[in-house]
Amino acid sequence: MVTTPKTADALVVFEDGCPDIERAARAIAERLEGGGRAAKALAASSVSIPDILAAGLFAFGAETNDSPSYAEIARVMRGINLAGRKAVFFGSSGAAVARLRGLCADTEAAAAHPDLVGKRLDGIAIAAWLRGLA
Repeated sequence: MVTTPKTADALVVFEDGCPDIERAARAIAERLEGGGRAAKALAASSVSIPDILAAGLFAFGAETNDSPSYAEIARVMRGINLAGRKAVFFGSSGAAVARLRGLCADTEAAAAHPDLVGKRLDGIAIAAWLRGLA
């Protein structure tokens, strides 16, 4: 049996306490896994520095633009260099996604894809969004 090697790990982070965002994050991780990447979906409050350092692709998702669950990630991102890595953003509002983009602004991670913003982040929307992600 021939297996395709997995590419760099993906870390999919979702805002704590937001079931719709968590469902979308898990669907994104599942799609990435199906595309040959090792992917892990974690609540923002449980992400550790080793999780961040192990990832080559980040997908950050939020429902609100002021979630306290992203506080530690915001602190870590102020002092980390993620050059050569990619980040994508999804959420239920433009304000929530803008905050996530702001968290990554100084990390040198490349914004790799248009944002996925909408109240219904279903499997069809996620599949179409990820289709163009290299």
